[in-house]
Amino acid sequence: MNQLSFKFLSSIFLYIALSFPIHADEISLDYIGQQVIPHGWAYKDTVVGGLSSLDYIPETGRYVAISDDRSENNPARFYELKLDFEASGFKGWHLSDMHFIKRPDGSMFPKPEFFGRKASVDPEALRLSPAGNSYFWTSEGHARKGVNPFIREMTRSGNYIRDFLVPQKYMVAEGKGIRDNLAFEALTVSSDQKSIMVSTEGPLIQDGEEANVDHGAPLRLLQLDIASGQPRHEYVYNVSPVHEETLPVGNFSVSGVVDILAVSTNKYIVVERSFSFGAGLSVKLFLADLSGATDVLNFDSLKERPYQPAQKTLLADIGKFGIVVDNIEGISFGKRLKDGRRSLILISDNNFRSAQVTQILVFAVNGLE
Repeated sequence: MNQLSFKFLSSIFLYIALSFPIHADEISLDYIGQQVIPHGWAYKDTVVGGLSSLDYIPETGRYVAISDDRSENNPARFYELKLDFEASGFKGWHLSDMHFIKRPDGSMFPKPEFFGRKASVDPEALRLSPAGNSYFWTSEGHARKGVNPFIREMTRSGNYIRDFLVPQKYMVAEGKGIRDNLAFEALTVSSDQKSIMVSTEGPLIQDGEEANVDHGAPLRLLQLDIASGQPRHEYVYNVSPVHEETLPVGNFSVSGVVDILAVSTNKYIVVERSFSFGAGLSVKLFLADLSGATDVLNFDSLKERPYQPAQKTLLADIGKFGIVVDNIEGISFGKRLKDGRRSLILISDNNFRSAQVTQILVFAVNGLE
């Protein structure tokens, strides 16, 4: 498919997305199946793991997934995959390519410092640009070591193009900024294809406490203009409390947003993942509506400031499909099925641990034209 044809089809999909109202109570999922990439799977002299995002490439019919390897196992990279599924079942997967992510000077990201364990990059989110010739991606940084997060654009082969402007309030500082490993985890392209929306996994330090079993937390959805790379708007999304108390009480737990997916002008599918030591994982999909949310771009802190957060409605509890859910971190629409429905795919980050799996789940979407 040539570039002109790709842009023409994209404009058609855009018109459709903007022309139909979307209501959470009309959307449902049918589970098709799952595949697992074995632990330690090798491809092009790299270890496949830490897959923290997923996006569909209509031009090739393939999918692209970034690895959140901080260049510890191999240099920062992303993979292309072929997924073989229809409404009748999920038959298999196949890795089709791999690219290293380059720094602005053209070099690859180095290994973290041996003693200080200072990581210069933590890739988490990746999306194809509307033009189809580049990717947008995020790094969470490394707050404990003073490394700031960033949002960048790179070529389809991983070469640096530019940085987006990240507001100062996200930068690592005393008593403010991102929390370690809770920064830019999620990214999507808006339905009008003129901006990107990026979400933190947890709250900024100045915005409030992290979620626990008793309460949720306010996260920020930052909208940036693609043409200029500048911030345009920002909204608050309240992530749910941790789903269950830890066993024993007092152990590690977390509840955060791990990916988002635009479905219309003001509505986004939000993937919330909750982990509680001893109680396991919970993954839920919500439909967030930003139409009545306050623009908080000029709010350095959310404390003692009146604002209206995004409205959210539960779409699906993935565990209710009878699936043993792993560490889901990516979501993407996929190809249209032969029966006319849109496919939806989730992928998990195995953290390069043998006790976890790289899990790919496929669903058919009802009620979303």
